[in-house]
Amino acid sequence: MKNIILCGGNGTRLWPISRKLMPKQFIKLFDDKSLFQLTTERNSTLCNSQLIVSNEEQFFLALDQLEEINKLNNTQFILEPVGRNTAPAIALAAFQSNEDEILFVTPSDHLIKDDENYEKAIKRAKELAQQGYLVTFGDVIKFHEKPDL
Repeated sequence: MKNIILCGGNGTRLWPISRKLMPKQFIKLFDDKSLFQLTTERNSTLCNSQLIVSNEEQFFLALDQLEEINKLNNTQFILEPVGRNTAPAIALAAFQSNEDEILFVTPSDHLIKDDENYEKAIKRAKELAQQGYLVTFGDVIKFHEKPDL
């Protein structure tokens, strides 16, 4: 299973802490680690490789943070010249992947505290994906890129 990590966001919603040159996913808020680093660590035990979709400005931030936690092995990058939101980023990653590969798409800016239940949910999702199902978490009625309050 390949972890597709979406981390090209500009982090404008948490301004002034988060800004274009240091968006929220790269700010070290938890035990001197960023949400991006925590995402990478959490999913590295569940996935064989990772493909990070980011923009050109954030490539070196991601690279430096992966080196800090020793997670550069089995890592590829797609650098978007212009961000086009979630669906196009996932499409790019899918086109870059093998046809029969299971893709586990995650944002880079979520905090997950219950590792045990998270791991159980991902393992169950993988089983379903191996049977040909498309798996989502939560109740999805309609997708909104940036829902209002």
